[in-house]
Amino acid sequence: MISNFLNMGGYGLYIWLSYTFAALSLTSLYYFSVKKLNSIKNIEYLYQSEKIEEVSVSAQANRS
Repeated sequence: MISNFLNMGGYGLYIWLSYTFAALSLTSLYYFSVKKLNSIKNIEYLYQSEKIEEVSVSAQANRS
């Protein structure tokens, strides 16, 4: 019964390999997208912290 389901009329190998390829592709796409998004957020955070630092330094220079 289970072997008939897995065999799928002789096309089981092709079908299961296709499902595996699709699942791996979607998983890797998700992983790399999240990784890229996190690096972009990190760059934005660093840029904003530099900007804040620059503004505070220039404000202190103007006070003196």
